[in-house]
Amino acid sequence: MSTVIRPLPGERRVSYSAAWFAPVDEVTGAPPALPLAVLLDIYDGQGWVPTGIAATTTLSGAIAYPGLGWCRNPGTTAPTRYRVRFESQAYLPISRAQRDGEEFLAYPYSDATPPAVAASRVAVSLAPAVAYPFPGDVPVLYGQVTGAAGEAVPDVLLSVTVELPGLRTSKTTQTLTGPAGTFALPLRWVPAGQAVTVTATDYRQTPNRTGRLSVQLPDALGRNQNIVIG
Repeated sequence: MSTVIRPLPGERRVSYSAAWFAPVDEVTGAPPALPLAVLLDIYDGQGWVPTGIAATTTLSGAIAYPGLGWCRNPGTTAPTRYRVRFESQAYLPISRAQRDGEEFLAYPYSDATPPAVAASRVAVSLAPAVAYPFPGDVPVLYGQVTGAAGEAVPDVLLSVTVELPGLRTSKTTQTLTGPAGTFALPLRWVPAGQAVTVTATDYRQTPNRTGRLSVQLPDALGRNQNIVIG
């Protein structure tokens, strides 16, 4: 879990964080209010190794790593490769559709020498998992994604796009399958009686695998839907 600090004036190293991440709950559009574990790995040349280093949550809700990369002689020190993973019972990072975590380089710096490259803030979209406590007025499609042989497929991106004629625009809702291939897809913008298509894409496979399912509210609610990709 990340810790919350309130930096005092003059605490310079906070502004030198090697990475800044801004998690956003895709249901509420706000920073996550539910528990979210932030795990930092380091690449040792052969693979990823957990560091046990705790992240810092700033007053604005950003995840930061102040002090990471600090050294006495930055001119003779190479950047270090890190990866942040976000884990939760309620959330699934959309980025897991393509990768296990968010990678970044921690550039060396000292109190006198700033890092060669300043870190920019990266938005992290957190889709709802099956355990997410949805508000009662949000229709939710529950189900599972499986392969052609019936195996559960995790980290599959599901999306629905709904045209809103009155506003001359469209809304897209996304979520991800969890470790057991299950999903919870909120359909806030889908009008009752209108058929829409749920697209499931497995970007972890090359070539990508895709499946589709046509649903109509409210008939599709209250049952376990299955989408087969292949």
